[in-house]
Amino acid sequence: MIRKIDIPSIRDSVHDQMREMILDGQWPPGARIDLSSLAEEFGVSKTPLNEAIHMLIREGLLTVKPRSGTFVSSLDLDEILETFDFRLVLEKGAAETILSNISAPILRGLDNLNDRMADIAHGEPQDEDYRRLLRLDDEFHQKIMMLSGNSQLIETYEQISARLMLMRMVGAFERKDYEATIDDHRTITAALRVGDLQSFAAASATHVHNAKDKIRRGLKSR
Repeated sequence: MIRKIDIPSIRDSVHDQMREMILDGQWPPGARIDLSSLAEEFGVSKTPLNEAIHMLIREGLLTVKPRSGTFVSSLDLDEILETFDFRLVLEKGAAETILSNISAPILRGLDNLNDRMADIAHGEPQDEDYRRLLRLDDEFHQKIMMLSGNSQLIETYEQISARLMLMRMVGAFERKDYEATIDDHRTITAALRVGDLQSFAAASATHVHNAKDKIRRGLKSR
């Protein structure tokens, strides 16, 4: 029996694939998106494509410039720094609930993510390795924020994390930067392990401070 095609599902599939291409670096910040060609390549009409684009615009990954077209969002240092600060506000706001929901399996998962990042950092990291590190870094923080149990907070956190991942793709980073991130993560997990609210808040703040310094240096070197 023929079933009616679910348009929202097409929209979501297009959104997910476009989001993946952006965060994989296939479309770098500032790249123009040819919507007509994209609709043809995806084999979809412009309706679900436009809906997916509006979703990505709300997430801050795409920008529409009048009479110019649709572009992958470009870097703005002040915006990056403000977004890191906002992420920290969310983490601190959810800290008490996060600590009350921490468990041994979650801690093992966080340790595993850090170990995987360390394996990459011990080699000679290339651009692709850096994107893998960004994804593992994002997964680390998402796993912690999931413990808040607040769907609206989690959704907001996912959106700003995606924006930060995009923004951090442009820059020059060294092995010591990767290793510093891993060290920060281990300090955060240590605070989670003992259930110390103040230590968790301080470790998260230090991590954001260090990340902002790396961004400043990375963009300056480019």
